[in-house]
Amino acid sequence: MSRKEIFGREKKLIDDVGITGCGYLGKVVSYPGGEYEEVGSVYLDLTTPHCMLVIGKRGTGKSYTLGVLAESFARLEPEIKNNISVVMIDTMSVFHGLRTPNVNEYEVNRLKDFNQLSPRDFERDINTYMPQIAIDAYDKTERPLYDNVLQFPLKEVDSNSWLSLFGLKPTDPEGIDLMKTIRELRKKMEFYDFQDIYEEIDIQTDGKTKDSLVNFFKQMESLKIFTKESSSFEQITRGGKINILDMSYLGRVKGYDVRNLLVSLIGEKLLKKRTLFSTLEMQAEAGMLDSSIKKKVTENPLVYMIIDEAHLFLPSGKSTIASDILIDWIKLGRHPGLSLILATQEPAALHESAIRQSDLILAHNLTSHDDIEALGKAKQSYMKGGKDIQSVVSTLEFKRGLSVIFDDKTRKTVMCRVRPRMSLHTGMDASALPDDNSKKKGAPPKII
Repeated sequence: MSRKEIFGREKKLIDDVGITGCGYLGKVVSYPGGEYEEVGSVYLDLTTPHCMLVIGKRGTGKSYTLGVLAESFARLEPEIKNNISVVMIDTMSVFHGLRTPNVNEYEVNRLKDFNQLSPRDFERDINTYMPQIAIDAYDKTERPLYDNVLQFPLKEVDSNSWLSLFGLKPTDPEGIDLMKTIRELRKKMEFYDFQDIYEEIDIQTDGKTKDSLVNFFKQMESLKIFTKESSSFEQITRGGKINILDMSYLGRVKGYDVRNLLVSLIGEKLLKKRTLFSTLEMQAEAGMLDSSIKKKVTENPLVYMIIDEAHLFLPSGKSTIASDILIDWIKLGRHPGLSLILATQEPAALHESAIRQSDLILAHNLTSHDDIEALGKAKQSYMKGGKDIQSVVSTLEFKRGLSVIFDDKTRKTVMCRVRPRMSLHTGMDASALPDDNSKKKGAPPKII
């Protein structure tokens, strides 16, 4: 019988349902007699909450693996898939390719060796969101395909978030007046727009403080992300969809890290929503409420948030607007059904909680001493006899897609070759070579 490894799932659940609700990740790798060999299959549980860490230096397949995981969610059994919402924070605009079949000859040929898979698109399974400022930056004839404009009601941003975004303290003159402005607006209106903010600033402030605050909010208005009432939130959290939030254009646009603000908004709303629903769900299970509550799970699905370049949102040694809410997801997310998949090429730059609390770690090749040392924080009691994270990762052979999986549930450490993508990976390295040289037949692509 072919070897089969199922990670992230307790033995009892494996005995009950096998690989139902799992994603096919690739093949087990072993070295009998010192020779590289691919055997059996590797599956990941996608039905229960996880904090998963995907790491690897640039070019080892970290973002590629995230694409494989996205495909795995799309291929789940319909009755399971509809109970899960996937939110992908795309910082490099590399996940649009999910809507296109893979055309790379090398990868297409390799797919046949992985459970006889074949190229396909996931057009029906994804929703892509882009901010209007990014859409406007493209020539009309060259815009990438997208499904929705990324928008959120202005009122959802509280005064503390504005202070953090603008780099103000509550004791600064501008900070004091900003807090008064937002507080008074919230008393007066259910929803408000930027013009309402300017009018309230005029009432609450004068002189230089007034000019500074108006300038801050004018810059935010120009991003066309915040509106009076329109919101992408309900669509983003719908069960059965992979929602790709393309934030590649929002690095430090206008001098402010708007990406972190948006992740904070989404993360906080989801934590509140899922916490409330999970309480109702438990009471319904106990017969304290109408059992029909359980039927509303597709309206309140479990959520997997996938964040590429996670150290930008949850850095070590400092905080961002999104840090606190992401740490809450890590520490409190299991009960309300909130999962995180964090990818980074710099584990040493990632917050300790993300490393220590990860129940699944998928490590591609790392060579930096600091990054390998940082992974030591995740060392578990079952990693003995030279099989700790540092010793395994530091000696990992360089093959694209080759990784090591460390799993708390099964107490196992297994080497895996991540399967090729069925859809197109658009995260290939830039090259100055002409197309006919940079895309030689049969050559593996350079991936990130």
